[in-house]
Amino acid sequence: MKERAMALCAEGENCSRAVLRAAAEQYGFPLSQEILDSCNAISAGFGIGGMCSSLVAAVMVLGILFPTEEAKQKSLILFCRVRARWHCIDCCRLSANRMNCDDLIGEISEILEEIIDE
Repeated sequence: MKERAMALCAEGENCSRAVLRAAAEQYGFPLSQEILDSCNAISAGFGIGGMCSSLVAAVMVLGILFPTEEAKQKSLILFCRVRARWHCIDCCRLSANRMNCDDLIGEISEILEEIIDE
């Protein structure tokens, strides 16, 4: 999933769409155009450098794949792992000193895949 998310970014997909599309391909769930279009409003940290939209998309994937309580538990694990690795979850700080976020999106996708497969 990591490589696919990075490839989608390189093709021009925004961060959240790349994560959602890569996960849909990996785990075989459908994505409506409306869900993909909703990512347009959350990319780049909601346009204000807020929470990383790759993380938002990852949480959406967990909500699609798991029952509510399990999705919430896995979401907490996701946030804890991202914070432990980069000490933040916001777009501005995560993207600081990067030419682009392709590698970051790939790494978040990799963490997501690990959590899904646990």
